[in-house]
Amino acid sequence: MSAEVGPDGQPPRFDGAAWVSQDGRYWWNGAAWQPVARPRGFRPSGLLIVLAVLILGAVGYFAFSLLHQPFAGEGVSNAKIDSSTEIEFDYRRGSTCGNLTFQYNFFDGNGKQVDTFNDTTGGRVDGGVLTHFDIKGDASQAIDSRAVRFVADATCHD
Repeated sequence: MSAEVGPDGQPPRFDGAAWVSQDGRYWWNGAAWQPVARPRGFRPSGLLIVLAVLILGAVGYFAFSLLHQPFAGEGVSNAKIDSSTEIEFDYRRGSTCGNLTFQYNFFDGNGKQVDTFNDTTGGRVDGGVLTHFDIKGDASQAIDSRAVRFVADATCHD
């Protein structure tokens, strides 16, 4: 066999199991030169890639939602008009206030102020603590029906 020429134009060599071309790309099966099957390395399928992206996306979404901190600054957050006589919001301040009152300014969809209410009953708020307020008004003094949002301005009377 050593007198023959392999497909690469060089004499083949015997590797102990079969005759192999000098460049190592072909082997002799006794009738014809066959390409040597070489492992191509790791080649993931498309389905595996899609599943990995979906799993990473889901893990990222849950990690973000668990680690994401809501509004942690001072002032009013999560302001919501529940009905024509009820509003609710969260409030945080840096220092304790023994007599805190609010002025509520209501705005329509265009940003125009449509109503104002003053809170005359003071309340205590501890510093650094998020406090939830649920304000129920009198039915005779309903919030203007055009109001879509409100701003609560706090005043501390200590």
